[in-house]
Amino acid sequence: MANSDAPLTSKIQSWLRARKAKNEQFRRDVQAMNVDGVRQLADVSDIELIATDTSIPSARNQMEMQRRLKVAIEALTAETILGRKAANRAAVMIVGLTAVLVALTVVLAVRS
Repeated sequence: MANSDAPLTSKIQSWLRARKAKNEQFRRDVQAMNVDGVRQLADVSDIELIATDTSIPSARNQMEMQRRLKVAIEALTAETILGRKAANRAAVMIVGLTAVLVALTVVLAVRS
């Protein structure tokens, strides 16, 4: 009886290995489709992305919009920091020029 069970066990094990391989391939295919979907969304303009039908929420669309929003916020923050630094430099220059003008005024007042 043990000999008759061996081929059946072997067939079951073979089937299970084939099933596992198919499942792994399916997972890889799904992951590749997800990556392709994200790449396609990256190529879509902001207007097209926002104009898509929002009645059916898509996690990918939301993630792409969040990514783009983060990039825009980072760019705006960098621009704001540059503006602030430029304003600080201008203020320092004005204070310096004012000090020079006060010194020149004092010199002129003493000479007269």
